[in-house]
Amino acid sequence: MSRALEGERTMSKDIPAYTGTYTTGTKLWSFNNGWESAATAEGILYYETYFDLTGYELEDLTLMPISATLQDPGIYSTDEAGNRFPRVIEMNVISQERISSAQMLAAVTNNQGLSFPKTTQDWNNITFGEWKLKMLSAEFANATMLADLKINKFGSGSPCVVKKLWIYRIFHFIPADGKALTIPASRMILSGLVTKEKELVYIQRLRRNYETQGSLT
Repeated sequence: MSRALEGERTMSKDIPAYTGTYTTGTKLWSFNNGWESAATAEGILYYETYFDLTGYELEDLTLMPISATLQDPGIYSTDEAGNRFPRVIEMNVISQERISSAQMLAAVTNNQGLSFPKTTQDWNNITFGEWKLKMLSAEFANATMLADLKINKFGSGSPCVVKKLWIYRIFHFIPADGKALTIPASRMILSGLVTKEKELVYIQRLRRNYETQGSLT
């Protein structure tokens, strides 16, 4: 069976759009289409899903990532008018370990991405990462559209021997009470090579993965 699973593979996962508002009293974004928010991580809005690698794990196969990309055609916008240039931090991540909203907040409040100093993730477990700074465009007097000002990639692209590859879209934005944020639907795509490694190499990967998996706090 493992031979049938080996070879180049492309996986994709659709992520729904979001339209919701922020409430300063509860410190929560409104629930919409499975997007989540936590009062203990003020301003964090995120969507969590995963690629299921159970079939590969059962056959002792390794996924070697080749490339990852986020497709997000559409407009990002906010009706925040009190702050002419509201700052929105966006992170798109594929991770070999699950990530909590508190860990997301630790990254953005320290002006960095996940797996960097002052965060708890091991760099090897972040398969793909993308960090973006979004701000209102100054091109138009009544602009509501958010434009990308800065984009950076991070992550290790390390081989994967896990049952699940976690996918996250993360936004950090604290507008005035009742102000909205609109995020278009998107699709995360991961291409890689599924292969059967030598037994010792595979066992070493399993051991390293076990040792570097952090607790979800």
